Amino acid sequence: DNDRTTENITNRIHGDETKMSMNRRNAVTAFAALTTGLLGSNTKVNAASKKSNLTFEGKYTDPNHPGGSRIVRILPEKSVGNYQLAEVEGIGGRYEPKSYVLPAVIFNDGRSIIIDFGPKGGPRDFEGVINKKGIKFLSDDNLWPKIKE
Repeated sequence: DNDRTTENITNRIHGDETKMSMNRRNAVTAFAALTTGLLGSNTKVNAASKKSNLTFEGKYTDPNHPGGSRIVRILPEKSVGNYQLAEVEGIGGRYEPKSYVLPAVIFNDGRSIIIDFGPKGGPRDFEGVINKKGIKFLSDDNLWPKIKE
């Protein structure tokens, strides 16, 4: 099923009329395919997150892991339809690895993000929404406050 989704996304990017079927879980799969170069680098940048004044890009703290920070970066030229690929760099914090990088997908006109915490043993599709204070995660009600730099 994931191979079929990746094939559909690839066909869509390269101009074929194949209908793309995508849900949030498959978006994370697409992220993995894109970041490993399976889809090439000639994809169109999706500016959805630039439609509002709020953006996920930036530095955050995590109250669940004091002392660390999280940096969200949009990956240029890595988008599929309304899905903009991103990464989250984690830098320490209590009970956390010293550093790690997690794949992420931004969607819903740049208002929602899914982060794959699988590489550090967490959930693979953890959803959050952007607000004026930072990123609010829906399943545990945690808020990553954005750091003003």
